[in-house]
Amino acid sequence: MNKYFRFVVAATLACAGMAHAADLTVEVAGLKDASGKLLVAVFDRADTFLKQPVRTAAADAQSGAVRIVVAGLPAGDYAVSVFKDANGNGKLDKNPVGMPIEPYGFSNDAAGSYGPPSFKAAAVHLPAAGASATIKLR
Repeated sequence: MNKYFRFVVAATLACAGMAHAADLTVEVAGLKDASGKLLVAVFDRADTFLKQPVRTAAADAQSGAVRIVVAGLPAGDYAVSVFKDANGNGKLDKNPVGMPIEPYGFSNDAAGSYGPPSFKAAAVHLPAAGASATIKLR
């Protein structure tokens, strides 16, 4: 009986955790060609923004727009960054002064002054039902 009780409790907790998972659909717009890959990073806190994503995703670039679903996130606030890795080196290339030379963008089309935007400026709310964010590459 004790083993059965533990199994029921574990199964209930597992199902409860799945019920609160939400999908964030990221639509990347402004793609001029189908070369390279789109690299998406999702952040859940200001102190780890652009340093340590909670989730990443990748998709082949296409001309026009691409939809990428980041599944199973807990409801909450997230900031998303995307860039088009044109040369396949896995990083956002920059010029000698530190300006990006590959197309990039942030949720809310957030932009910073002399650097990236803040987490707050890029944050989107993800309810338990899921949400979408459109990011236009610059």
